[in-house]
Amino acid sequence: MILSEAMMETETFVSVVQQQFEESGSWDMASIEVGLRASLLKDGCKILEGLLNQPNALGTQIPSGTCHEKRTRNVQSILGSFTLKRGYYKNENSRSFPMDQRLGLIGSYTPGLAKLMCRSAGMDGSFDEARDTLSVYAGVDVPASQIRLVSQKVAPDLAQWSQTRDESRSKKVPIMYISYDGTGVPMRKEETQGRKGKQPDGSSATRELKLGCVFTSQSCDEEGNPLRDPDSTTYVASFQRASDFAGTLLHEARLRGLGKAEQTVVLGDGAGWIWNQAKINFPQAVHILDYYHAREHLNELVLAVAPVEEDQDPLLEKWIKWLDDDKVLWIVEEIGSRLPRNGKRRTKAKLEREYFRKNAERMKYSTFKEKGYFIGSGVIEAGCKTVVGKRTKQSGMFWRVTGAQNILDVRCAVIGNTFEGYWTDRNQKVLEGLAA
Repeated sequence: MILSEAMMETETFVSVVQQQFEESGSWDMASIEVGLRASLLKDGCKILEGLLNQPNALGTQIPSGTCHEKRTRNVQSILGSFTLKRGYYKNENSRSFPMDQRLGLIGSYTPGLAKLMCRSAGMDGSFDEARDTLSVYAGVDVPASQIRLVSQKVAPDLAQWSQTRDESRSKKVPIMYISYDGTGVPMRKEETQGRKGKQPDGSSATRELKLGCVFTSQSCDEEGNPLRDPDSTTYVASFQRASDFAGTLLHEARLRGLGKAEQTVVLGDGAGWIWNQAKINFPQAVHILDYYHAREHLNELVLAVAPVEEDQDPLLEKWIKWLDDDKVLWIVEEIGSRLPRNGKRRTKAKLEREYFRKNAERMKYSTFKEKGYFIGSGVIEAGCKTVVGKRTKQSGMFWRVTGAQNILDVRCAVIGNTFEGYWTDRNQKVLEGLAA
């Protein structure tokens, strides 16, 4: 009965299309696609409304208490908006609309639409772009403000779920890589009060976000270069202090099967906090300083000790060869005989000498390459751009810490291929609540 009474829009549209064809002898395919889709959505929404407004829609699980009159609520779904009529139950301990709970509604949105709203909020460049995406591709019109509210509401639960999720990618692998980096996120003024930064007045306009990733590698290409396993990368992002974030990344690595990996490798740039925490949390791992950061520092060192331009290229070429051949300490030793007598160049040269001395064990690139390890931290550096930058550093964006954290938790889940698992588990919990 519900189905037969609800297909009027589609039947009417099909009749009109057929009549136009009989009159013109041709098909307007573009108009047919758009019109038929709209008609089917309208009829589908009527069907959904009819199913959910049946007298026995609550099934056999009738809650205790007094059921007051049916109260209506406008609910928006991926099929469109409909009116839900449901009872209001009251007893000594609670007051509720059990039908809302049975359907897993998030505010006035169905789980299916809320899922799309969250995904668009995390993956599009802004909430306005998310609104346009849903309108163009899903055919639903939701205000940007509601997309923001729903995604901010769901994100904390998603983040908590992620900490205890079942992870199918925790199998035994030859090499697990763990990488850290930090990047600034533009903040509202109230979030940067009292913080030192790079503004002309010495204040800060950003807060540092720490990003970590875990990925695996099981093979190399024909030239012996390691290959990252497809879809193996997961990310964690946080405004926590370094020690707390390191614990978060360690937890993610354990979820991903840290104890099963034959070898663990930590990749990072020269930031002190990275290696301090890596020593604590991954003491048995191979620690590799990003090769391209090392090359940048080598360039700076050459400029500091060789002010004559014609001397720079031969020296750089020699030192690059030493860097590539695990002879970083040779560079450190030679700097001593080339230190400028005074001035800024001497200070710079001494700083760079200490950089290479301190990181020499992390710069054994010939050895690392022979063992088939990645020597560049490109995955995490790209993540700072694709995971963080594309969503939180758009022109005119200024965030609260909580808001940025929530949207990045959603984005990390989508990019790390855990987003679908969250919604599957959430739906299962709703169903288990019905059976309880």
